Amino acid sequence: MVPSKYKSPHAGVDSAGTDVYRVLDLDLDGVCADYTEAMRQWLVRAGRMAADTFPDMTRYEMTLATGWPFSTVDEYKQAHKEAEADHLYATMPVINGVPEALQRLADAHVYIRVVTHRLFVSGQHQIVVSDTAKWLDDNHIPYMSLCFTGLKDTMHASIHIDDSPANIRALRQAGEHVVVFDQPYNRDLDGPRMSAWDETSVSKLMAWMNRWPE
Repeated sequence: MVPSKYKSPHAGVDSAGTDVYRVLDLDLDGVCADYTEAMRQWLVRAGRMAADTFPDMTRYEMTLATGWPFSTVDEYKQAHKEAEADHLYATMPVINGVPEALQRLADAHVYIRVVTHRLFVSGQHQIVVSDTAKWLDDNHIPYMSLCFTGLKDTMHASIHIDDSPANIRALRQAGEHVVVFDQPYNRDLDGPRMSAWDETSVSKLMAWMNRWPE
């Protein structure tokens, strides 16, 4: 959904005379959409997991976390692919407060670029892309660009928000500013962190865009 009051993200020039833009690179799964719960619910419906099973959340890789019904990457990818075909990405629970917080950022003329690695399983890209766009629109989430890539560290932004430990480390290694979206599996990482999409987080993001904390 293109923000109705969207204007240029241009924020003037810095002390060196360089144009400054407020660009937010926004991850989806684990940041805006509850992928873990969506996958758990799908597995329960498919009869592959008991309804009262809640897997360990301290490991990012599902094949290494206890409670999931797969022990290899191939088993996980097969289940994920079946869930994709059943429109997992169109029906995922939205993390509380996301639409309202992002609308506030859009109203402040932040350029929101959704960046996700959802095309990591081949053969169903059309379903993934269309279901992702449908989910964003159905949940009234404002954005200006939608990018599918696993190479997030090749993209420059004012701020990136991500939950994946590997992505966070790669982005920081590339010199990017990353806000960690709090999850049990990333609590060993330091730096700016947000645990909810609320007024406080929006205010912090706007402040960090103007001056990144050292």
